[in-house]
Amino acid sequence: MNGRVGVPVRVRRVSSELRELRLRSGLGAEEVAGALGFSMSKLSRIENGQRGLYADDVSALLGLYRVPAERREELMKIVRTASHPNWWQVQDGRLPALEDLIRFENEATTFHNYETMIVPGLLQTSEYTVALCEGSGRGFTAAEVRQFVNARMSRQTVLHSAGAAEFVFLIEHGVLERLVGGPGVMYRQLMHLHSSSSRDNVTLRILPSSLGAHPGLDGPFVLLEFVNHQDLVHVECRGSTSFLEEAEHVAAAREALERLCEVALSAEDSAELIARTADGMT
Repeated sequence: MNGRVGVPVRVRRVSSELRELRLRSGLGAEEVAGALGFSMSKLSRIENGQRGLYADDVSALLGLYRVPAERREELMKIVRTASHPNWWQVQDGRLPALEDLIRFENEATTFHNYETMIVPGLLQTSEYTVALCEGSGRGFTAAEVRQFVNARMSRQTVLHSAGAAEFVFLIEHGVLERLVGGPGVMYRQLMHLHSSSSRDNVTLRILPSSLGAHPGLDGPFVLLEFVNHQDLVHVECRGSTSFLEEAEHVAAAREALERLCEVALSAEDSAELIARTADGMT
C-alpha cells in the first residue's frame, strides 16, 4: 500500500506503450535516443513513466516508430489530457477492452479483485468465458468470441509470470451457484477456482449470502498496488471503464476491502465451500 502522489495514470499508460513500440520496432534504446537527440536518461524516464510527457517528444517517438495515424492521434489525445485526474473510457467496439488493464496488472505488486456476479476474469476457464459472451445478448460473432477468449486467457499468464504479484480475490457466494454454461461448464470452472486457490500467490475468499448488506454492494472493483507509482482503482460497467487515482477513491476502495475481508470466509473454508458446491453439480 502507498499514498504516493506521482505521475498521472494517463502518462503511465502512454509510457508503457511507448516502451512496447520501441521493442516492437527492433530499435535499441541508444539508437532511438541518438536519432531524436534524447539523452539515455530522458528516454528511460519517458518509457518508465517516471516523468510527465511533452507532446513534441511523444510525437517524435511515434513518428520514428511509424505508428499509424489513427493510433498516433489516440495516444496524443491521452497526452494532451494527461494532467486531468482519473481516466474514464467509453468502449468503442462491442468487446470489452482489456489491454489497458493488462498493462497495469503487469506492473502491479498486489492485485485485489472483488466480484459480485461472475468469476473474476483472471480465474475464468475458456468455456466459462465463451458462455458469458454467448449469454450476454449482445450478438457477438464467433470470431469476436474467439478474440475475447484468447485475450482473456493470455491475460492470465500474469498469475504465474516471473516475480508474479500477490492476488487477492473476494467473490460473492452467488457467483458459485450461477450456472453459467450449464452444470458441466460450471463444475469445471469451480474445480479450476479450487485449484487456483492453492497457488502461493493467490488468496481466494467467499462472501457468504447470509451477510446481508455490506460495503461491496456498491459494485465490483479492482485495486492495483504499485511500488513506484500511486495505486489505482479499476471499475468496469456496461461498456465503460475507469481508472481512479485520486486519494479519496483509493482510500474508499481500500476501506471497503478491509471490511469485506473481516466478514469473508477464511481461505480454507472458502476452498471447502467451492469443492462442496462443485460436487453438487455432478
